[in-house]
Amino acid sequence: MKKTAAAVISVSMLMTSAAYAADFNDTTNHWARNEISILSDKGIVNGVGAGWFDPDGEVTRAQYLKMVMQAVGIPTVEYRAGECLDASANDWFGPYLQSALDKGLIPQEMVAGYKGIVEIERNEAGEAIASKVKYSGAFNGGISISREEAAYLTMSLCQYTLNASTMTKLDMNVDNYSFRDDADISAWTLSAVKLAAANGIINGMENGDFDPAGTTTRAQAAVMINRLINKLG
Repeated sequence: MKKTAAAVISVSMLMTSAAYAADFNDTTNHWARNEISILSDKGIVNGVGAGWFDPDGEVTRAQYLKMVMQAVGIPTVEYRAGECLDASANDWFGPYLQSALDKGLIPQEMVAGYKGIVEIERNEAGEAIASKVKYSGAFNGGISISREEAAYLTMSLCQYTLNASTMTKLDMNVDNYSFRDDADISAWTLSAVKLAAANGIINGMENGDFDPAGTTTRAQAAVMINRLINKLG
């Protein structure tokens, strides 16, 4: 019988008295205070200004991409105009998105109007010597990231960085994990959602649903990223 991954992200019963270099006015008594402060100290998450974090606010696609890339150690590359979907030179996340695109880490399902054109470089004799795929479409980095999209990016970028040593730290047995609303989870994210659940990165809701289209809060994102870092050791 399959067991249902139904545990909601739990509220810590005992608040730690540990001091952090970065604490926020609105997280002092928040259930995710520890994780938020830890990641803030590491420079992975930032506040929203004037000592506030807005833990229950929504996370954008661009913000979450940055968080995961920093957590697993994927470096940025220089933004290239015309090769970074809808990101412009003025968008802070351009170098993150450009790096993820170069490595094939952005799924086409997260690109509105996706189109990939193979550009072939030829020598003077007309022989193909190199090729690359130039993508077009919109990443829409400023919109809120859904729970299933966050799960996909988390596990996709994590697996990209695994090596012979670290790959053994992930539990790849996902057969025992299901949610009441599995049928509502997009096919392209389902394996990532179950992999994230199997490794304790993300949980379901109290009623047994996963709520794939639900938005991810800033606090939830911090907890997921911190769990990923701890999982990889």
